Amino acid sequence: MSVDAGPSRVDAEYAIEYLQEHPEAGLCCEDRRWWITPNANETDRQVLLLDGIEAERLKDNPRLRLVSGIAHRARSLWIVRRMT
Repeated sequence: MSVDAGPSRVDAEYAIEYLQEHPEAGLCCEDRRWWITPNANETDRQVLLLDGIEAERLKDNPRLRLVSGIAHRARSLWIVRRMT
């Protein structure tokens, strides 16, 4: 029987690569907890976890932008900017 170990803890470099390869994904923060969700429209799911220092580095990356007005008031969401 296989046991799901849950989301992996990653660093900012790995997380930005994941976000760029999965444009539907997003970086979430709530109550000092940070995670990558596979779908920015469903922020409850967690595929990767980040500690606070790595998450702060990631959220300040110029490739990401903060999304305003998401459904969870206490939650913040960043997604990859669309480059044209």
